[in-house]
Amino acid sequence: MNSIEHKAKMMRPNVMTLGALAQLTGATLKGDPNVEVTGVGTTSNAKEGDITFIADAKYRAMLEKTQATAVILTEKDIEACKTHALICQDPKLVFAKVVECLYPNQSVLPSIHESAVIGNETDIHPLSYIGPNCVIGDRVRIGANVILQAGCSIGNDTVIDENTILYPRVTIYHGCQIGKNCTIHSGVIIGSDGFGFVKNKAHWVRVPQVGGVKIGDRVEIGANTTIDRGAIEDTEIGNDVILDNLIQIGHNVKIGDSTAIAACVGIAGSTTLGKHCMVGGGTRFNGHIHIGDFVQIVGCSNVAQSISTPGAYASAITTTDIHQWKKNLLRFHRLDQLAGRVKEIEKKLKEKEGS
Repeated sequence: MNSIEHKAKMMRPNVMTLGALAQLTGATLKGDPNVEVTGVGTTSNAKEGDITFIADAKYRAMLEKTQATAVILTEKDIEACKTHALICQDPKLVFAKVVECLYPNQSVLPSIHESAVIGNETDIHPLSYIGPNCVIGDRVRIGANVILQAGCSIGNDTVIDENTILYPRVTIYHGCQIGKNCTIHSGVIIGSDGFGFVKNKAHWVRVPQVGGVKIGDRVEIGANTTIDRGAIEDTEIGNDVILDNLIQIGHNVKIGDSTAIAACVGIAGSTTLGKHCMVGGGTRFNGHIHIGDFVQIVGCSNVAQSISTPGAYASAITTTDIHQWKKNLLRFHRLDQLAGRVKEIEKKLKEKEGS
């Protein structure tokens, strides 16, 4: 029986020649193609057998001191390199490809663990893996080469498409759709109720959340991120989206293709993010706003209004010493008073000019 490739990397690397790595990555080789590469390392801590990379000119001086057997770099840095090299236009990208080659994915045999609980009328592809203590609801469909690690819970009528992996203790509620080639890390919750309530005198009344969640293809979701189900329509995550750990995505949010969001971001309900956006960690989005395509938000920003023009935006105040911060805070609370004084001065100046 063929095994299913596991997206978790082996801890022990393969041994490969530099020539083979050059061929697999499309980089140009400088040095001995028969030199063996046995691992990866940082420029400062790499040892013999390791390969490292230089992607910024400010680290060029480290080339003379590195103990790495080979370095991935650009043509402009090659003169400073005293060892074997792979020359390319994008060292970070080639380094990522090298890591893929040296550290192959783990694999598991297709099977359903005896401790798993399987619902009625399920359609589980025979080339899938259901790990220990997983719970699969009724009418769930699971595609080929899907891996559910220990303790995952899948609600009724949910669909998980082929080549997707769920790490331990992922929870997907009922009526959700997960695309192909997705990676969902431990603790993720998809399809929990959105924060929908109506005040009835002294009591809060829950608004039933009857939408679902649709996740596109090749999406990566970091540990302990929560994606709420839609109130009426679905919450939607596009193709090739990458989400870091500890992100809160409210109900009816829509995130466009190829958008990247760093950790601890909160997106309130019914907000739309366009395609190819980049959001820094700790940023907060108000609800019911629209962010266009190709927008970059600096970390810890507070996005209170829609943004339609592509470009970089920021609102956060950087750290300063406590004494300066206190002065700035006092001045901030006097802004209205100062504005009134400026108006009064402008008024007097106009009167003086008119006399």
